[in-house]
Amino acid sequence: MTQQIRSLDSAELTPTEMYLLLRDSVIPRPIAWVSTVDAEGRSNLAPYSFFNVCSNVPPVLGFAVGPRGKDQITGALIEKDTLANIKATGELVVNIVPEDLMEPMVKTATGLEPGEDEFAFAGLTRAASEKVRPGRVLGAPVAFECKLYQIVEVGTHHWVMGEIVRIHIDERIYVGAYKGLDHRIDPMRVESLRPVGRLGRAYYSRLSDIETILRTDASND
Repeated sequence: MTQQIRSLDSAELTPTEMYLLLRDSVIPRPIAWVSTVDAEGRSNLAPYSFFNVCSNVPPVLGFAVGPRGKDQITGALIEKDTLANIKATGELVVNIVPEDLMEPMVKTATGLEPGEDEFAFAGLTRAASEKVRPGRVLGAPVAFECKLYQIVEVGTHHWVMGEIVRIHIDERIYVGAYKGLDHRIDPMRVESLRPVGRLGRAYYSRLSDIETILRTDASND
């Protein structure tokens, strides 16, 4: 079969078209469910799917935050609460989203007014963190308490990097010692705790159809 290709110059696409093309092409994406507090200690919780690991030494996670919108008078971009809170406090928690909390996660993407509590709005329980002020999501299989490492402005977005200072793991996926290492996890152990991914539009993915392909030049651990 001959592959037919449509080639586009990026300059031909509007910002919205480019966003949708990227969103619908780079899939599935992991989801950072980020909890923060503002300067007054009010909680915020929101999901971000432009997210991944940046480094293990030091341990750093990163995610992109786009603008909340534009000021109708000045045209200036308005920061989302997550970004404003991290700038104000330098702290965040990145929660991994499990299958059984998909619907509450989507609900926390609702554009509430600044200061309104998404935990309460989505019917979630906030568990206390130990080294940072923002709480974590009770029920998340893994939650990473982070201190701000760096914020990089990339066009209309900000790439936020947090250095991990404390990790909370559900005992049901915690393996412990395995192949000479003391702390390992198996996210496939419990179906309801398996991380979900973001696709395009209102589509999400579950970890179910897994294929093993071994490498000949690595340990495959």
